[in-house]
Amino acid sequence: MELGSALVWTSDNHLVYSMSEPAPNQDDSNVWSVPLDAHGHIAGAAVRLTAAPDEVSGLSASADGKRITYTKNYLNPSVYVSELNSGGTRLSTPQRLTLDNWRDYPFSWTADSKSVLFSSDRDGTFHIFKQRIDQSASDLLIGGNEETSLPRLAPDNSTILFEIWPRLGEPASPRRVMRVSVAGGPPQLVLQHDGIGNIQCARHPSDLCLYDLRSPTRVSFFRFDSATGTSEELPQIGIQDENSYAYNWTLAPDGKMLATAKGKILQRDPSITFTSLEDGSKRIVTAQAWAGINSIDFAADGRSVWAPAYTNTGKWALLNIDLQGRTKTMLEDTQMAIGWAIPAPDGKHLAFWKARGNFERAMLEGF
Repeated sequence: MELGSALVWTSDNHLVYSMSEPAPNQDDSNVWSVPLDAHGHIAGAAVRLTAAPDEVSGLSASADGKRITYTKNYLNPSVYVSELNSGGTRLSTPQRLTLDNWRDYPFSWTADSKSVLFSSDRDGTFHIFKQRIDQSASDLLIGGNEETSLPRLAPDNSTILFEIWPRLGEPASPRRVMRVSVAGGPPQLVLQHDGIGNIQCARHPSDLCLYDLRSPTRVSFFRFDSATGTSEELPQIGIQDENSYAYNWTLAPDGKMLATAKGKILQRDPSITFTSLEDGSKRIVTAQAWAGINSIDFAADGRSVWAPAYTNTGKWALLNIDLQGRTKTMLEDTQMAIGWAIPAPDGKHLAFWKARGNFERAMLEGF
């Protein structure tokens, strides 16, 4: 968890602040309060005041400190699909795949490149759905009463891995990685651990699957068996950084390379690090003239990554960055945010999300 940008010191000596949620919900944040003594030192336990998705962007307090007003940035993402034309150098006009008004996030494709696997809160909590790109309706793949997300295709091409984590406001518990057949059926537990973040697998014939664990200062990577959950740390590719929760990573389809990038923080010419999983060698490239990149995902051929990028002037773009740092702007938008992009295994289509942002103000009393 990471301290957010919203902060207010009330007249009754409480520090009210925003705090991000653990990965992979690190783009959501909520309001917390901690009492202070007359010298400004912490005088008690922190108390969580809200438990809801989206980002807290502003806080203000009444003169008596009894009421707090906060602003939430609300994104309403939908899944879009484009064709990759001219040898992958040009994107067709994006077509909206999910036509509802809920939050839909793509994470993977089926092995035949005909259906997108995505997570949506259209049932009131996040569940996993499958939708063919030539159809307007989706099929519920994984439902239930728990938060499920991050569907990833396992190397056998017939199994989907996914995560279950506690709902916002519920007691913390270990994240669970589950497996289920693409055809459906009862899920089975693969592994569980506190603080699991992203999971990804290479494509057959590689059997490599990775997950990460986060501490406030380190990202640690583990390989695991997608059937048994047997895990082994890969310490040579760990990342030591005081902003560990800002990192995003992606595994190459052949399982031979890991790419990492530091998002969420405005920085001139943000960088991507490509690390060989065979010999540990590293190559660092930059996305010049951009203020930040939010996430990265390898292209289907493993020769480049897709990266949504932004400037501090409200401009969003989808970039394609190869292993030498050559950058192509594939899509631009000044009206909607562009999110991560997931290529189909055959390299002929790209699924990504776009969203319009809204602002909502709310008040807390009697806390």
